[in-house]
Amino acid sequence: MTAAGVAVHCYWNGRVKKEKGDVDYEGENVNIMPVKLNYGTTYAELLDKIYTITGIDRWGFELNIICRYPISSREYKPIPIKNDEAVELMLEVPIRSGVYCVEIYLETNAVNKPFHVEANAPANVQISPLSHLLKQECNAVYSNDWETSSKHSNDSPKKDDNQMERRKWEELNMDCLVNVFQKVGMESLLLDVPLVCKSWHKASLDPKCWEFLIFPEYIKPDDIWGRGPFAERLMMEFQQKFSVTTFIKFVIDRSCGHATALSLPICCTEEAFKYAANKCPKLKLLGLNADLLHKHSSIIPKLISRWKNLQSLVLGSSHGMEEILAPIRLFCRNFTRLSAPKTNVGNKEASAIVTSLPNLRYLVLNGAAIERESLVMILQGCKRLIEIDMRDCDGFDEDDAEILKLASHIPSFMCEGSYLYDPFDDYEHTQIGHNYCVYGYGCSYD
Repeated sequence: MTAAGVAVHCYWNGRVKKEKGDVDYEGENVNIMPVKLNYGTTYAELLDKIYTITGIDRWGFELNIICRYPISSREYKPIPIKNDEAVELMLEVPIRSGVYCVEIYLETNAVNKPFHVEANAPANVQISPLSHLLKQECNAVYSNDWETSSKHSNDSPKKDDNQMERRKWEELNMDCLVNVFQKVGMESLLLDVPLVCKSWHKASLDPKCWEFLIFPEYIKPDDIWGRGPFAERLMMEFQQKFSVTTFIKFVIDRSCGHATALSLPICCTEEAFKYAANKCPKLKLLGLNADLLHKHSSIIPKLISRWKNLQSLVLGSSHGMEEILAPIRLFCRNFTRLSAPKTNVGNKEASAIVTSLPNLRYLVLNGAAIERESLVMILQGCKRLIEIDMRDCDGFDEDDAEILKLASHIPSFMCEGSYLYDPFDDYEHTQIGHNYCVYGYGCSYD
């Protein structure tokens, strides 16, 4: 007996076209594939299935999944599918509306890949959205530093073709090697680069290679790393298991106090977190995933107060945002960037942003659930913003005249795809004939 499921038609190689009261999908080479999704399918499972059936490069493109969602018998709206709750709501469409098949439309966004080694990562290894965002933030915060390093590397004396052909690995310029190894990622820096030759091993020990400490985010939350491709490679190379705390300390020590970007794994212990705060005084960029924010909410504000040079913060959740941002105003005078995509931003969070970040220049809240009143508060209170990303948000319409007027002084204000819509309200208040729908159940569509 097969599990109960929902028929879904998946469209790709096109673009979503919004029409009055409907949603269409157009393109010269649109593909369509029927898919069966079981009730209880998660957002991660949906992504895996879509990447598999469409053949879209997981590493080259991020997906925007749009559901053609019925709000009455003759009207549809585009609803972004971004989390488990949205997938659950999508799979309930046949029950609520009587529609036998759900339609989803795919749009792709090219992924910026500044770290060349991970651009060719194997298909069974996943880079988390937070890690990808941190790499983008690294590009933004450190672009000037990298350009300067590249300029110095290019100033080296040029050699003719014959000399280039005779060059050996160990003769490569050390500064050039260090500049490249800064960008290859932690796994390659530990397990690949040092094994090429002696000069590469020596270069990999340079503290400048360890300025960006972006740890793997999804690690089995045990005291010992038991499984996972990174952990297995470590055990194969060193013939022993590493405790999470010991390994984090080991990597942090490699930086010799020069680390400027840090993102710790989900299973990071309080001891390791405090160690990072003490050993990374030059930190400019900090990434905190949702699990860390919940697990260590009591100590994070105190630790942030130690990072006087902090410029950018990436949050995977809005949990405890008021307490986390408060010390930034007092201790982090150079802070200019806040990223909290796909989080819930209410009046408390908006007030904290306005009050605690007076010098905020860049704000990224794309995909967030934000109340219109909260956005108004931010636009009125953050006077120094030069770029704000509010694309694909839930809580206000992208063509809201008042919002656009308030944001007119901001050089770059992005709000495409944002909408004000509550499907439960539509189902609760829509009258079809003389029958009222209560959350969509018991409706008969003509």
